Amino acid sequence: MAIEINDAGNYVSHPIIKHQRIGESCKLAVIRWEQRDRLSKDPGTQQMVKIPNGVDRNNRPKFKQELVIQAVAISGDMVAAIGDKSGVPAAGDRVRVILKAKGFGDWIKARKAHRGGKFNVGDVLVMSTDKAQQYDQNGTPKGPEIRTQADADAVPRNTTLGFYGSLSLVPGQEVRWIDAAEAAYRDDENAERQRNAIPLGGQADSTGYVDEFADEEVPF
Repeated sequence: MAIEINDAGNYVSHPIIKHQRIGESCKLAVIRWEQRDRLSKDPGTQQMVKIPNGVDRNNRPKFKQELVIQAVAISGDMVAAIGDKSGVPAAGDRVRVILKAKGFGDWIKARKAHRGGKFNVGDVLVMSTDKAQQYDQNGTPKGPEIRTQADADAVPRNTTLGFYGSLSLVPGQEVRWIDAAEAAYRDDENAERQRNAIPLGGQADSTGYVDEFADEEVPF
């Protein structure tokens, strides 16, 4: 029986899929996702702080948001990285995708058109990288969009270059990947219950969980 995604939570960290080269792509079986406040390093304190985004109707501060998607790699050549380790994930590996700004907006649009608003564990996220953009020292775009990897490779090495792409959602059809995503979903549910359990000593057990808000610095 299909598992419909309707909740979110904090789970153990996995490598993050990144846009790095024009022409790359990947397919991922979605396990779950969570929305969280975006963070950025304060140059004065060197601490990670929430990024302001105005106020709500009650004059309370709002903060920019991002979406963290947990998934199982199916195929593709996009690189996933965590810490100083990176590489193309093998089929079946756990990965994450972090969507912010336009990427988050593209997800919202795709979700509205997917299954009438419903989303099942094992439905597939398809991503590709199709352009790059140069930026000056102030973070302002300079020059036209770059559409070939050859042109991207020709950009001077001391120039900031961001890679971007598109995404789409399709219903999961291959039993192998639906089963893999559902197994990961259940593993996460069990781990979350253990994390929230109160042991005899009276302290909540959070062993093995990492809150990596440094992911904020990963562009999409």
